[in-house]
Amino acid sequence: MKLLRRISLVVPLAVAAACERAKSPPATDSAMIKPAGSTDSAAAARASTWNSNAGPVLLVAGQEPSQAFVVAPDAATADATLSAIPHPADVTLFSRSGTVQTAELPDSPSPGPCPTTTLSAAPPPRAWNVGFIGGVVSPLAIDSIESIPPTDSAALVVWMNRLASALPNDSAGRFAGLPFVVRSLWRLKLPGGTPMVVAGVTRQLNQEATPLQEYTFLIAEQSASDSSYSTKYSERIYGAEETIQNTDVLSGALLGSSRTPTLIVVRDFGDATAYALIERTGDGRWRARWTSNRRHC
Repeated sequence: MKLLRRISLVVPLAVAAACERAKSPPATDSAMIKPAGSTDSAAAARASTWNSNAGPVLLVAGQEPSQAFVVAPDAATADATLSAIPHPADVTLFSRSGTVQTAELPDSPSPGPCPTTTLSAAPPPRAWNVGFIGGVVSPLAIDSIESIPPTDSAALVVWMNRLASALPNDSAGRFAGLPFVVRSLWRLKLPGGTPMVVAGVTRQLNQEATPLQEYTFLIAEQSASDSSYSTKYSERIYGAEETIQNTDVLSGALLGSSRTPTLIVVRDFGDATAYALIERTGDGRWRARWTSNRRHC
């Protein structure tokens, strides 16, 4: 299932240079650097912790508004998890923009490596990305680059390029000095009003036989004292252009009574996808709490 929409945003060097003279980037809070293909998503799903406040499973929109892919927290116990879902079950659906809709799951999901189900009772009239059965979940609205004024988006692109350049390069230094391109960008506000930005940034090494690409996924928050941004979470991977992982934000949510800010993302590996919950911790950082097994759907 392909959910990624790539947007190339290139900032003129003169504009970037002017902004860099105004303020140097804050220090990076966290960074995780991994070569493409090094992550075993199934092992990650078993080792990490699903947030029970999100309900028993994650629903992801299929090809039709009434179709949903059903993602169990742990592949090893997926059959038992799916069979335990009550029928009918009330479903809450979120879009990336924070729109909330309701529907009903009348039957058990279909068996197999990619369980699906059909929603009924109140077919969603608008597009949705993720759904929850029960749980304690409320939406966290996210603006995509298309809905951000051009002046604001240009400034955010400069910031994301600057923060990406402050992260360590790969050990061989193959991408050092190459220009960054912001492929995707989202903006949101935390419950307390703190602005934050999420972005996917790439660099390209055009080799004749196997072009290489570096992909960086960033979460940054604005300082409470000024307009600067600092990195709160990052993933940097590199590999062949055709198979390198990309990450797309599906929706935002506030989970549990503590209203923990959480991003629901999909990781696209070219021939497979995996889903993840990235949550904000009490100390103001972000962490990848849970990752599903890879699905060849």
